[in-house]
Amino acid sequence: MEWIHEAHYAEEMEKTAEPYLAKRRKDLSAEPYLAKRRKDLFFPVQQKEPGKERLFPVQQNETEKAPKLHVVRYTADQPKGVLVISHGFTESAPKYEELAFYFLQAGYHVYLPEHMGHGNSYRMTEDLSMVYVDHWKRYVQELLGVCHAAKSENPELPLSLFAHSMGGGIGASAAATEPELFYRVVLSSPMIRPLTGNVPWPLAWIIAEGACLLGKGKTYVPGQKPYQGNETFEESASTSEPRFARYHAIRDAHPEYHINGASYGWLASAIRMSLFLQHRGWRSMKSPMLIFRAESDQYVSLDALKRFAEKIQKHRIVPCEYVMILGTRHELYSTPDAVLQDYMERILRFLSEG
Repeated sequence: MEWIHEAHYAEEMEKTAEPYLAKRRKDLSAEPYLAKRRKDLFFPVQQKEPGKERLFPVQQNETEKAPKLHVVRYTADQPKGVLVISHGFTESAPKYEELAFYFLQAGYHVYLPEHMGHGNSYRMTEDLSMVYVDHWKRYVQELLGVCHAAKSENPELPLSLFAHSMGGGIGASAAATEPELFYRVVLSSPMIRPLTGNVPWPLAWIIAEGACLLGKGKTYVPGQKPYQGNETFEESASTSEPRFARYHAIRDAHPEYHINGASYGWLASAIRMSLFLQHRGWRSMKSPMLIFRAESDQYVSLDALKRFAEKIQKHRIVPCEYVMILGTRHELYSTPDAVLQDYMERILRFLSEG
């Protein structure tokens, strides 16, 4: 394994990882496959024509007009498996280039969809900074659509999932929705329940649902705001300044990566997804799971995450390893070299088991 080092991080990414990735990269649209998946979505999608709505499914001959989900695919030289990456809140594909570099070297094709409203994928709001979704199942069904497409392209290879933060909640929900699909599931700081600041969890739910009923689903939650580009390393979720600085520069230079603040619609959907996972979803798991948590986390509830893992372990639903990584914050893939290498080696051992 060739590692990227903090001491010369930007240079090694530019001269080693980026050329390696570029030779193996293809940018895809997840259509028309998602048109089939959207038959399971029973809610309206806004159209360009004022005053008009259309319900999914999108017919096969209409896929050119359907919303486009951007997917980055990296192809391994000697593949032994397929890995789908489900990214986190306000993230985009470039943030996972270093991880993709390692997974490719280890022999895994990588599929990295950018969730609706993120990166180069379609949006349901004109505000590029706002995170909005009309229903949490949209995220889940679209992720499952990409997973099925990856499996259909590589039917002989095992399909596994790596999912972080919001993408961890989406990924866990996907694994609960189609329990037989994944060979292994890795959840890294998964959003089993989002933190809601000083607002108690039940009250946050009531406020978010009430705002949506009043037509304010596309309004920022108090404290959330448009992208300003002024995040510092000290207030970030990273514990590796060179890794933080590279993505911060990429994000700042590309308006499509300026997604930044949660809406009431997103919060209401995140809470509903959390309730599904905590009360029903955990019972449906059938894939062996490796769950990571940070030592401290300002984005997801560590108590809810611990209870989620303990329920799976106690009831012996599936083999489930629960690991805390000392000295870390939320982004476990953005840590000092020694911590990141141990984290990656744990993941690769887990993926190759069985």
